[in-house]
Parts: sequence; C-alpha cells; structure tokens
Amino acid sequence: MKRALFIFFAIISVAISGCKKETYTVTFNANGGTGTMQEQTFTEGKAQPLAINEFTYRGYIFEGWNTASNGGGVAYDDHETITVTHDMTLYAQWKKVIKHVTVTFDANGGSGEMEPQQFIEDVPRVLVANAFTNGNHPFNCWNTMADGSGTTYTDMQLITISKSITLYAQWSTYEFVDLGLPSGTLWANCNVGASVPEEYGNYYAWEETHPKSRYLWYDYKYCCDGNNYMYSLTKYCNIAHCGCNGYTDTLVSLLPEYDVAIANWGASWRMPTWAEMTELLASCSSEWTVLNGVNGLLFTGPNGNMVFFPAAGGYEDVAEGWPHNAGTIGNYWSSSLVTSNPLHSYILAFQLDLINELHIQVGWSDRSDGLPVRPVVAR
Repeated sequence: MKRALFIFFAIISVAISGCKKETYTVTFNANGGTGTMQEQTFTEGKAQPLAINEFTYRGYIFEGWNTASNGGGVAYDDHETITVTHDMTLYAQWKKVIKHVTVTFDANGGSGEMEPQQFIEDVPRVLVANAFTNGNHPFNCWNTMADGSGTTYTDMQLITISKSITLYAQWSTYEFVDLGLPSGTLWANCNVGASVPEEYGNYYAWEETHPKSRYLWYDYKYCCDGNNYMYSLTKYCNIAHCGCNGYTDTLVSLLPEYDVAIANWGASWRMPTWAEMTELLASCSSEWTVLNGVNGLLFTGPNGNMVFFPAAGGYEDVAEGWPHNAGTIGNYWSSSLVTSNPLHSYILAFQLDLINELHIQVGWSDRSDGLPVRPVVAR
C-alpha cells in the first residue's frame, strides 16, 4: 500500500513539473533616441503585445522594432502581438523627417526684393547673395535682430538652421561715392576716424589697426620684440636682410585682419590697392581746393561725381605733436607692399608746393609712419 502511494505522488510531481513554463525577457534599446522603457517579461508559448514605444528622437519618427540595430534582423511593429522563445533585445528603428524651414530676408531700411530661401532642417546651405541696396551705404552683413544684437551671418555664408528665421540686412553707417571708374571701385567719402569729408580722421602705421601717439620704428608692432628697428620685420617681408633673424614670407597685400578699414568700419570696406590708387589718378581729373576751410584734393570721376581727400599730412618718424605738413600734403595708405623693399608700402601722395604747383603720384612711405586711410567698398 505504501509503495502504491509513493508511485502515485511521483507521477503527480512529474506532471506538475512538466506543466511549469519558462519566462523570457525582452529588452528595449533606444538606438540613438532618448527616454527609458522597462524590460518586458514573456511566458513561453504565450502570445502577448509588445509594450508601446516610449522613446523619442528629435527630427525622426519611430518605424518599429528590430532584433538588429541596423535593421537587418527580425522586424516587429509597435505593440505587435508576438510569441517569444528566448531572451532578446529589440532596437528602435528611426526614419529622418525631412522638415523644411525658411529664411526670410528683411531690407531693414534698405530697398529691393528678395524671395524667402528654403532650407532643410539641420542641412547646411549657402545663403543667397544680398540683393538689397541702401543708397550709398554698403551692405555689411545679416543679423537675426534688426538692431544687430543677434546672430551675425556674412553674405553667402554656409549656414545650418533648425527653425525658420528672419535675417535683417545690416548697413554701414559710412557712405561711398561712385566715380564711374572702369573697375567699378567705390571710394568712401571720408577717412577712417572721420565723419565728414574734410576731417583728417585717425593715423595708422601700416599693418596696425589702432591709432597711437608715436610713429617710430621703435614702436612698430611688427618688428622683433625688444629689438624694434627697421631691419627686423616679422611679417610681410620677402627679403631676408629686412626680416627678424632672416625672416621671410610671401605676403604682398594686407590680410583682412590687418586691414584698418575692415577693423574699424566692418567687412563691407577695405583699404585700396596700389592698382586702385593708380586707376583713381588715371581716370579722374583732380584739383587743389578748399572744403569748409580745409585744404585738399578733389577728384572728379568720369561720371561727374566727386570725392575730397583732405591734405592731412602724416606722422613720419615722429614721437609726438601735430602731423607733419598738414594742410599742404596728403599721404594715404594702400594695402600693397613695395616688394622691392618691404620696409615700404605704397601710398597715394599729393602736394601743393611753394610755387602752387600740384604734384600727385602713387609713391611709398615707411611702414612705421602714421598716415590716414581712405577705404573702398569690398569686392
């Protein structure tokens, strides 16, 4: 009797043991997205729906799950009813949403028309060229705020945006004069540091962008430190015996970061080249005149427009005091180096001599001298 009971309970135990089913875990991976999801438990042989996706991915839409992160495994829909036979990880599958955003252009006091430009969110694209004008005020740049206090973009800059924006044209406060020159070069109507044509403005050593009180080789910024004399140049030097410890380079025209006009008036301006000064003399008539009590040279272009250069003189190897020859001589920096002697750079020079004869030429001056600058519009 006891043996029979033992066999009976053994059979029941085996039967119960045979009915116990395994459980499996499904883990969810955001696969680039963000958020959290709890693991999900499945019972062997029992179908049940997958948990609803809770992950997000900015700029993407959820397309389902896959057993491989690259989508190359078994695919499942969101909340699909499945039967699981082993532990597994499901990877969220994402599709990039192509979202179009718009750049709107505002003349901000200027005139003209520009169509809005379409962008794809977060995809780089070059801004279309500015087509607005504002009289004789050149275009400086774009800004996301009308007063220029926002983000600045240059003309035709490669940009990436994630939302629609409006860009406001920013205009130089300084004016140009169109003389009708063959090259189309537009000359400013006053010097850097001046607000009207007859003001002298500020004086600068060549390659320096701030005025100072002394203009000597010993104060020139681009000579060997502690050894400032003319034959110790550290930039714009193509002849070894003029350079610091034999220094040479191949630079013959000022880079933007050393340009007085750009540094003080913005990217819409620059210093004129030797060639542009030569064109000014060759294409325009000139006469010595007086403007509001100030002596200077008046250039009249082929189209009849005029620009006045005051005879501002300059600081030539002097430490202090009033600029030399103010009222009788005008010397204006170009951006061009004299390659035959890198101690010098080209200048526009004019003088009314003692017998009232006017002399005008493109000459040169020591780079350490303090001279005025008359900008042109950048092209």
